[in-house]
Amino acid sequence: MGRLFWKLFISLSVTLILIGIIIGSGVYLHEQHERNADGIQSDRRAEFAVGLFANALHHGGVTGAQDLLTNWPGQYPLRVMIVDADGRDVLGRTVPPDVLAKARVILERGQGRDRNNDRDNRSVREVKAPDGQHYVVFLPADNTTYTGPPRMPPVAVQITIALLASLLFSAIFASYMTRPIRYLRKVSTRLAEGELDARVKPFFGRRNDEMSELGEDFDFMAGRLQSLIDAQRQLLHDVSHELRSPVARMRLAAGLAQQQPEKLQFALERIERETERLDELLGQILTLARLESNLNRDATEKVSLDELLGEIVEDVGFEAQALNRSVAFKVDHSAELQGQRELLRRAFENIIRNALKYTAENTAVEITLATDAHKPVVLIRDHGPGIPAAELDKVFQPFYRVSEKDKSQPSGYGLGLAIAMRALKKHAATIALDNASDGGLLVRITFH
Repeated sequence: MGRLFWKLFISLSVTLILIGIIIGSGVYLHEQHERNADGIQSDRRAEFAVGLFANALHHGGVTGAQDLLTNWPGQYPLRVMIVDADGRDVLGRTVPPDVLAKARVILERGQGRDRNNDRDNRSVREVKAPDGQHYVVFLPADNTTYTGPPRMPPVAVQITIALLASLLFSAIFASYMTRPIRYLRKVSTRLAEGELDARVKPFFGRRNDEMSELGEDFDFMAGRLQSLIDAQRQLLHDVSHELRSPVARMRLAAGLAQQQPEKLQFALERIERETERLDELLGQILTLARLESNLNRDATEKVSLDELLGEIVEDVGFEAQALNRSVAFKVDHSAELQGQRELLRRAFENIIRNALKYTAENTAVEITLATDAHKPVVLIRDHGPGIPAAELDKVFQPFYRVSEKDKSQPSGYGLGLAIAMRALKKHAATIALDNASDGGLLVRITFH
């Protein structure tokens, strides 16, 4: 058992015991107050019973009182004593002399008092029966005349039972409250040991409270952790694969230069090209890593989207001419936002260059800056083959390449859209892809 269990157990046990002591003391003091010190019970129930039998005796005589005693409707016989002048009970029950003497003392002590306000006179009454005989009616406070089932157990036994019950309840409640925490600890240990599929929910069953909600949040966290680690592993695998190819080509070029010295210039040019590719790839990987780890915390500034997009369109448009393509830019509404200009430039440039790469010859990449509910929206549309619907969300994964691309086009590294999405996310923007009805891919970027 953990420390929390014992804290809950001890605190609950002490609380229940204190509550029991307070309530028990109150009940005991109340009974002591209601019970006459001379051994005559004088609470309201005793007053009612004595009054009832006094009326029966006064109007129905001894026979009426005996009938009421013997035919008492309660579950157990009543202890009311009806004693004649000779000290005999009408039912022949033994009358303790000391109790009878105390009852007579109470009667004598009550002579001349207001009978409506003196409680003792209502708990012990002297009644004249129709036959002229006088009887004393009272209810003893002891057990000498009680003929019912066994009375309550002694106080020590009651305290022991209450103590055991409070300890049992505290143990059950503490166990119920700490069990989910033990499950969380067990599953977290499994996660730390590499079991990324470990979840808490199966242990909780049908439990429906804040602990189960905590378990659901823990499972969500574990799922996100698993996906991130899987993505990291996949990224490491893809990086290794991407780096292996240019390195292998560089080694081949170096081997070729050693075996055929006359091709040294060709080998050096090949090594230089592969070095440039490696530099570009490593730069993109570094950018992606910085975005993933939130290390890109350069100072922000006011950025005019229409000016930024205009600069990118001018640069990309120059390249488009050599490919028999063009870039069209339309500004419906100018917009400014607070952000990192270079990061935004890299995001838009990756998307626009990607669109230019796959748009058909003699077509234009259409870029529109508009607003939607006072929010800046950038639409980028090409006229290429588009992306299969099942892969629209996958293209934002690092090193992912669409399977149905035109094989005549250079495939790149699959990092452009991944970097763009993460850069835009840092600027509270969302990016969505959709295939246009008449062909081509439509990219919608909304700033919130």
